[in-house]
Amino acid sequence: MNLSDYIRSVYKNSVLKGDVVAVKIAYDDPFRADRLVFASKLTKEMREASVSMGRSLADLRLCVTQFQEAVLEGNTPGTYPAVVGDTCRCYGLDVRTCMEGLAYSELSQMVNSAVRLGAMDFKEGQRLISSLLEFVEYQEFFPCNPITEVLSREHERREPKMFNS
Repeated sequence: MNLSDYIRSVYKNSVLKGDVVAVKIAYDDPFRADRLVFASKLTKEMREASVSMGRSLADLRLCVTQFQEAVLEGNTPGTYPAVVGDTCRCYGLDVRTCMEGLAYSELSQMVNSAVRLGAMDFKEGQRLISSLLEFVEYQEFFPCNPITEVLSREHERREPKMFNS
């Protein structure tokens, strides 16, 4: 499996079937979405990354909701997809736009990381993003990409690190 294939796999199996579905769930019940996302991040580093990004977004106080207050008080983890979904709903964005935005954001983050590390060049990254722009909406929350969990586990043990997962 090459890097482009790996990013495609993560995008389809973790982003679209996990975080993006969680955004949809967050429109109705952000607490449920938060629990699902937190439980689906099997390694400590992945959980901490999602919570750190989610809490940072909630800390901006773009919206004052019961869920985001609970995040800021430490009463719920505050995973990124749950906070994004709650914020989009608060701003009146339609759920599909929010889902597509999160999908693109996470895909471009992965490609940007690969380019920064020198694992692919900018043009290859743009071609990869372009090949995945047709959005596919999944109905059930079912993130599953075991190779990512294995690699994340190994990364947690490794020193030095350029950046966390």
